[in-house]
Amino acid sequence: METFYKKILVMILSGGKGERLYPLTKDRAKPSVPFAGSYRIIDFSLSNSLNSGFRKIALLTQYKSLSLERHILRGWSIFHPESNEYIISLPAQGRVGEHWYEGTADAVFQNIYTIQQENPDAILILSGDHVYKADYRRVLKFFLEQQAEVVIMVHTCPLEEASRFGIISVNEDRRIVNFTEKPKKPQPVPWNNNLALISMGVYLFSTPVLVKALIKDARNTRSSHDFGKDVLPDLIKQHRVYAYVYEDYWQDIGTIDAYWKANMDFLSPEPPIKLNDPNWPIRTYKPQYPPTYVGGGEIINSIVGDGCYIQGGKVVNSILSPGVTVEPETEIEESIILEGAIIRRGARVFKSIVDKQAIIPANFSVGLDLEKDRSYFKISPLGVRTIPKGWKLE
Repeated sequence: METFYKKILVMILSGGKGERLYPLTKDRAKPSVPFAGSYRIIDFSLSNSLNSGFRKIALLTQYKSLSLERHILRGWSIFHPESNEYIISLPAQGRVGEHWYEGTADAVFQNIYTIQQENPDAILILSGDHVYKADYRRVLKFFLEQQAEVVIMVHTCPLEEASRFGIISVNEDRRIVNFTEKPKKPQPVPWNNNLALISMGVYLFSTPVLVKALIKDARNTRSSHDFGKDVLPDLIKQHRVYAYVYEDYWQDIGTIDAYWKANMDFLSPEPPIKLNDPNWPIRTYKPQYPPTYVGGGEIINSIVGDGCYIQGGKVVNSILSPGVTVEPETEIEESIILEGAIIRRGARVFKSIVDKQAIIPANFSVGLDLEKDRSYFKISPLGVRTIPKGWKLE
């Protein structure tokens, strides 16, 4: 396995528009949205790859990728060109057509030249907008033991929430017998009528199988060129496709509510992923900020990034990213304050996401008056207010 897994190419899908995360994705790609005070969402997939020993990584980028490209340049330029290891970006280049990436499978197909040049034994396809910790070597070991041609990482999910995902059905050997993308009535797992197996969007392919499947799909004019909708359901009929069941913490950061809830999950002495684990570091870019200054006030069960200037007030169950200013007599609760935002004296912020460089005026409240907030901000189904980047009261 040691020799084999050095011939793995990792391809991370990083080009989605992220419309359900708007306005956080107004100026940035979804994988580059800040997370848990110091990180970007994509840092988790990249760190998983690096810690698993997979060091040939291609990011398939597309929409509003400047923020992502800048983050990779600053925080992930860790390989020397002569090492034969790399993290590179592959935007749509028009090599096989004059269109942008038109689906997850098409994004990989448009880079088939890169695959042929690298000639890996297997290709690991990841999504750049998921938060989890996984050792992909275990997936590879399962792949080899089952003599699989494709392995899909799957996660158990409450049946009532499963229709948002691709649903997997397996036999007793964990071989996949059906894959249905976002069905209205998901099929429960045989051992629990309240759970379904959902695709995590992590696929390990034998390279020849993937290349043939992508070429076949590209020729199909009726295909949407998506792995879940088109490629994988077709492969299941003819190839050995297995499910690797992953039971630990995993979050698809697809909506404002999912983003808010995932951040809140890390406000615990025992977070779902230990961010200070020396054996599994989550790497990121650390901007040059001075230490945080706390001049007064009260901070309870919160994360505070570098360079914050806290003059007073009360911060409860919240995340302050680097460079945040909190003036006296403020109240911040169940909120995520992103880099460089300013919360002025007497302001009250509840269950909100304040994007970079936004300024909450003195004595202004967010999260207390639904009708007033609706006139200013987007409000999620769970009532999370999102204050756009650079916002200030005119």
